[in-house]
Amino acid sequence: MANEKINEEKKLSKRDFILVIIVILFLSGATFWNFKSWRKSLGKVELPNFEMPKMELFPKKEGPKEWTSPDGKLKMKYPADWIEVDIKILESYIQREIEEKPLLVAQKFSIEKSTLVFLTVNKLNFGENVGFEEILRKMEEDAKKREGKMEVLNSEIKDKEMVFEAKYTKKGGTVFLSREKILLNKGGYLVSVFAFEKDWPEFKKEAEEIINSVRLVE
Repeated sequence: MANEKINEEKKLSKRDFILVIIVILFLSGATFWNFKSWRKSLGKVELPNFEMPKMELFPKKEGPKEWTSPDGKLKMKYPADWIEVDIKILESYIQREIEEKPLLVAQKFSIEKSTLVFLTVNKLNFGENVGFEEILRKMEEDAKKREGKMEVLNSEIKDKEMVFEAKYTKKGGTVFLSREKILLNKGGYLVSVFAFEKDWPEFKKEAEEIINSVRLVE
């Protein structure tokens, strides 16, 4: 009797084991079928397109800025997307012996094109009787003292104004190109727009517009 009971338990355990295997296979098949159906339905779904918002570090502003020197004797205009900066950032590049502390320093930077241009307005620090040629000579001497070189590419004198373009080679080989204006009237002012040589073609037209806007106030 005991042996019959043991055999019956063994049969039940085998039967239960087979039943569990069948259930597992059934559930696996159902899961696989559902997965295939989900993939088919996913293939028909069009996911929405997302566009990253365009960000500008230096957003372009409309209209020109009008600037007047502290003594009221000089006026000029330059685009609103130029940013005024501290002279300490640039003094190793632009400060010259013939100039007093700059009245204005501004820059324009393009991230997309990796270009940079500077604008400076300076009051000259010598007397009233120095002419244009003497000023240029002093500027060339100043460049030599700094182990660099200044070369005037062209110049034009009209009344109390001189407009010229120059090439500056700094110690180490860095080259700047510029468009500048000297204005003389009981003292003098020097307005300069300059950029690295590689960037100059990008800004040359804008430099001309700025320099052409500079005028003395009678």
